[in-house]
Amino acid sequence: MNDRFTLQQLTPVEWIIVDRSREQHDPHRTVACIHEAREGEYEIVWLRRLGLPSSYPSPQQVLDDVVRVASHPLWVPSRKPVPIPHLAPPRVAA
Repeated sequence: MNDRFTLQQLTPVEWIIVDRSREQHDPHRTVACIHEAREGEYEIVWLRRLGLPSSYPSPQQVLDDVVRVASHPLWVPSRKPVPIPHLAPPRVAA
C-alpha cells in the first residue's frame, strides 16, 4: 500500500512523481519527471538521489521503484558525531 507517492500525468507524454508527505510548496515534493521518449521507453529526470535507472518501460514501474526504495532506504539518517578529544599541538624544542 502506498499513501506517500503519487504519479500525476501532466500531458499525454509527461508525468511527475509527487511525495505527498511534503508540503504543497516544498521544492522537494516532486521526486521525478518522466517523459515518453518513444513508445515503451520513458526517460526519467531524478530530482532526488535514489540510485534508480534513467529509463523505464512504463511510468507505473518508475513509481513502483520509488515506493520500493523509499520503504527500504539505503542510507541511515545521520546521528550526532562521536566527540574527538582535543589535544594541544606538540611543542617543538627551540
